[in-house]
Amino acid sequence: MTRITLILTLECPEHSCAAYDDLHQWRWRDYVARRNMEAGCEMHGREGRGRLSESVVAVVSVLACIAMLAGLVMGTTHVVGWVFDAIGLASPQHRPIVIAHRGDTRHAPENSLASIRAAKQNGADFAEIDVRLTKDGIPVVFHDRRTGRLDAGGRDVLVNSMPLSALQRMIMQQRGMRYSVPTLRQALDDASMSRPGQRRFGLLLDIKTDARYARKVADAVVRVVEDSKYAGNLMVMSANPYAVMVFKSMRPQWHVGLCASGRPDLTQWDDDGTSEARFMDGAARVETVRREVTAKRGGKQRKHPMFRGMRGEAMDFVVFRARDVTSRLLRNARLRRIPVYVDSVDSYDAANGLLRHGVSGLLGENITPLQQACSSYHGLPEPFSSPDDDDRSQA
Repeated sequence: MTRITLILTLECPEHSCAAYDDLHQWRWRDYVARRNMEAGCEMHGREGRGRLSESVVAVVSVLACIAMLAGLVMGTTHVVGWVFDAIGLASPQHRPIVIAHRGDTRHAPENSLASIRAAKQNGADFAEIDVRLTKDGIPVVFHDRRTGRLDAGGRDVLVNSMPLSALQRMIMQQRGMRYSVPTLRQALDDASMSRPGQRRFGLLLDIKTDARYARKVADAVVRVVEDSKYAGNLMVMSANPYAVMVFKSMRPQWHVGLCASGRPDLTQWDDDGTSEARFMDGAARVETVRREVTAKRGGKQRKHPMFRGMRGEAMDFVVFRARDVTSRLLRNARLRRIPVYVDSVDSYDAANGLLRHGVSGLLGENITPLQQACSSYHGLPEPFSSPDDDDRSQA
């Protein structure tokens, strides 16, 4: 039950001064029952008497009714949001999800097929994996631009400078375990396999690209995903806003988000939260990249395909780094109905605190405490639910 407290400042009509010091001790029904209230006031050494007229009571009653009707019209979510803003708490926008960062790296090397299988077997909702292109345009699962950190032989080359066949002949090693770089198609096939009764597992693809190659990467990723007949949940994100817009324009039905980890300013949200979460300066971004491409072409002014059809697109979620999360960011996301996922979370206390402030997803290497924190949230909609799903479930 919601209690609404109205604080009124009444003035003595005769002396224009605050008269009823004990008004806060009265209950609402006292205003209705005792329409004529008298109290003493003192101004310039004189005593006066004031009266709460029937007209004032009527006005207050009308205002209270309007406030309650507004709450009904705007919906319970807004009312609850106001309350949560006041006390600094909020509810996740959907059932909170656990995302294994680069797969379950406690049991397998990062971004390996084994890490994806381990994440699924250990109960994560998603495995976050990094995707970039080889020289021959094949999407592979690898985080770094170069191979030096993980190559067992110490060979340090750019991933996009090697064809797939050469890259997969290289042996990667992490924590004493060896593996080869998987393709995105292999990752999708592994993630699609599930046991009867098991919650559908998903992949969060972190697209590694800059604006110049965003269209090329998006074309390759979309082609592989659709050719694979992938049956699991799928989300796509990028730290490059233009890449986010490209994916969303190509596949509006996909869940596409912005990875603002370490760069919360990429959201470009207005402080007052009145505008939608759109990249409104898209033209400026395009112009910046256009100048870069033009400079690399020796100053020739050409219309590059990547600039065609450019328009601002809403994002479906946003990822922040834990240390960058603020109440303002969470409030802006809540006003825009955008779920917030937070990375580098590996303790129960940190996870629980973020969930209580409205975070809807947690990324981390140790998924067990994240699962424990999320397990107490029931009755919230599923991340991929839609009105059609609700209708089917009720049929």
